[in-house]
Amino acid sequence: MGIIFVIGSITSLILEKYVLANNSHVWLGAIEPVISIIFIISLMLTDYMKFDVLNVILAVVYVSLSFIFWGQGNDLYHQRVVNRIYE
Repeated sequence: MGIIFVIGSITSLILEKYVLANNSHVWLGAIEPVISIIFIISLMLTDYMKFDVLNVILAVVYVSLSFIFWGQGNDLYHQRVVNRIYE
């Protein structure tokens, strides 16, 4: 279960940075962090993910990384626009 979580997390974070957040629509990049918060809360409430210290830390790290990657993807878009303007 842990390996599937890690592989899924890495895949969704890469998708977030290079596809969802790297465009002109800022709200599109917000979809993944919001869905990840809802998904993790639902996992904890339905006891698929036990409510212990390690799982809470993993959830906080994953949600934090989602927002960080959203910001990085948005920065990539703005950098691409600025480069296009000055070329």
